[in-house]
Amino acid sequence: MNRDDLQDIIQSPSLRPSGSPAPAFELKFKVDAEQAARIHQWSRVNLVPDPHGDPAQGGTYTTTTLYFDTPELDVYHRSDSYRRSKYRIRRYGMMSSVFLERKTKTGDRVRKQRTTVAESALSVLDRQPSSAVWEGQWFHDRIINKRLHPSCLISYRRQAWIGSCSEGPLRLTVDSDIQGILCNEFRLVPFDGGLPMLPGRLIAELKFINALPLPFKRLLDDLRINPGPVSKYRLCREAWGLPRSLQGAARA
Repeated sequence: MNRDDLQDIIQSPSLRPSGSPAPAFELKFKVDAEQAARIHQWSRVNLVPDPHGDPAQGGTYTTTTLYFDTPELDVYHRSDSYRRSKYRIRRYGMMSSVFLERKTKTGDRVRKQRTTVAESALSVLDRQPSSAVWEGQWFHDRIINKRLHPSCLISYRRQAWIGSCSEGPLRLTVDSDIQGILCNEFRLVPFDGGLPMLPGRLIAELKFINALPLPFKRLLDDLRINPGPVSKYRLCREAWGLPRSLQGAARA
């Protein structure tokens, strides 16, 4: 694999460059430490480390994400018109820029709308839109129209590898030290006191463009694991407990 093959997948910590409209497949797995070690070993042989990894952190990078929901937790409860899409703001490490994201999922296929803005733009999102047009206007309009507010702030360490094969680009990530807090402010900074999510487990994720690539098929056959739904946002809300008036609806 030469550098030309990687140009489309090294521009940002994602399978596709920012703003790409095409959907991709994402398969998630809850894995234990032994399975994660085997994934790491396989990735070192078959892929290359994501260049965004920090050598001082063993090739990982810290991801902090602010998730949004309505006062009634419509996103958590998957209410109509909130079922398929999540709105969030993501920051990698201590970058001076952040990513405004809308993630829409249909089956195992995910489409992302993503815009990069300066961290200082977060203060703009905390007030009503003005007549001025800026690059994050679409996100600002959406969260106001859908009555979305900051809900949870989640942080984790991500180890990532990238590659390509005849079936297209590949990306594999393993997330560890996943923790979160409830948050009602527009901020993405390191925090203390987060509750751990999935203690003793990690989240592995395979990302690809078309059918499941042969290299990933071989990995899954070796590990004998099956994908399943994993939502960091839902795990955080459940770790901290839902408002009492909504607990019955959550169990329904």
